[in-house]
Amino acid sequence: MPTEQNLYRLLDVADTATPHEIRQAYELARRTYGGESLATYSLFGAEDRQAVMAQIEEAYRVLSDPERRRSYDARLSAVTAPQGAAPQAAPAPPADAARAEAPHEAPATPETIVIPDVITGRELRRWREARRLSLQTIANLTRINIKYLQYLEEDLHAKLPHTVFIRSYLLQYAKALRLDADRLLNAYLKGMNPGAGA
Repeated sequence: MPTEQNLYRLLDVADTATPHEIRQAYELARRTYGGESLATYSLFGAEDRQAVMAQIEEAYRVLSDPERRRSYDARLSAVTAPQGAAPQAAPAPPADAARAEAPHEAPATPETIVIPDVITGRELRRWREARRLSLQTIANLTRINIKYLQYLEEDLHAKLPHTVFIRSYLLQYAKALRLDADRLLNAYLKGMNPGAGA
């Protein structure tokens, strides 16, 4: 990524997280992206998994040490002054909205969406709106932080975590819209790097 990864975002915690919350997030990330995880085994190659694990380890090494964390926070606030906080978890949906839709599925719609070879966030948003789904609904269905979904739809790639996370987010997003996940993933990644092949 062109900019340094925000360590709080990497562990998906607020910049005000307690040491206990940081430890819990670290353990969850290790279980999720470790070599033994069945959840990510088919999504990521060994090299991607190693890259993510190295970032997770570095994030924990810095954020779990009070002195390193203070130093990191000072650097972060100097660079991102008003935007220093990590995105917070989305609030729970109203009870009736949660009942209205099955998990990871868009409501049935007669419209068939054809995914071209290259897409951007604009297409993601258009397709989501065609399915009459709010961004909050996608966040609730996929359990992806709504800020990351906004960044995908607005093509704010520098604000997103490592590409391996982007892949996971796109696959979940596609499933929520009942779209061809592999095709959507490849098309979006081509849109992120127009000069690259597949």
